[in-house]
Amino acid sequence: MQIQQFNNPKLYYEKVKAYLLQEEAVHCMILGICNTLIESPHHYETQPYLVAIKNKDRVVAAAVRTSPRKLILSRSPQSEAIVKIAQDLATKDKSLPGVIASQPEATIFAQTWHSLTGQTYQQSLALRIHQLEAVSSLKQAKQISGYLRQATASDHQLLTTWIQDFRQEALGQNAPKSESDRWFDSKLKQDSLFVWQDQTIVSMVAYGGKTPQGIRINAVYTPPEYRQNGYATACVAAISQKLLDRGYKYCFLYTDVNNPTSNSMYQKIGYQPMCDITDYSFVSKY
Repeated sequence: MQIQQFNNPKLYYEKVKAYLLQEEAVHCMILGICNTLIESPHHYETQPYLVAIKNKDRVVAAAVRTSPRKLILSRSPQSEAIVKIAQDLATKDKSLPGVIASQPEATIFAQTWHSLTGQTYQQSLALRIHQLEAVSSLKQAKQISGYLRQATASDHQLLTTWIQDFRQEALGQNAPKSESDRWFDSKLKQDSLFVWQDQTIVSMVAYGGKTPQGIRINAVYTPPEYRQNGYATACVAAISQKLLDRGYKYCFLYTDVNNPTSNSMYQKIGYQPMCDITDYSFVSKY
């Protein structure tokens, strides 16, 4: 079994693409990051960690990290491949904050990382990947007051505040204002940020991370005072249909397993659960 690290995202993508596409939904985040690295090489500020594990010239695992973020692991039929990635990364960067992967890959990596570094691990999030091929409740969404529109520069102050609230509520992250500003500017440049406009703006949604056949919905957020009115349902249904109309075969999104409201809402729209994902954070022994 061999480990191969890449500096060229395009070459890496060509190497792992066929393997990852066996489960496109499960690997949508890795595929999306690869696409971003190729199309927007300066999107991430540091050199990414791009690794493939081969067994007799056949790819059996892949991993991507864009520092300072967590490692994203593919599925793998061989636990030894996950161990090898942990061993390699431990010799290069012990500042790794965590790992995101399906089971048992996430736990195998976390246990190996603990044995190598002494750092303990704890689950931060239990996630679920959903996939949509056809919107099933667009007619119902159209009955919700308001309409979907693309975000503009004038929405900056409101939506940067919302993305900070979203990260705190959904991910437990306290992102600095400067990071929210960069996120907004990037989404605006890519024309990938939308809002649901009623008498005022009541909900937002974004997308990114293209895969060969799909794209991932993210940053779905409605402030508490506007919830229970169907705005998020209408917003996600409308943007999903718009993306399917553009030629994407699939839309993907992640949900919190422990949030039955959002899981039920997305399934009513037509999203089907594909795989559960574990997000572990590493805790220093010091």
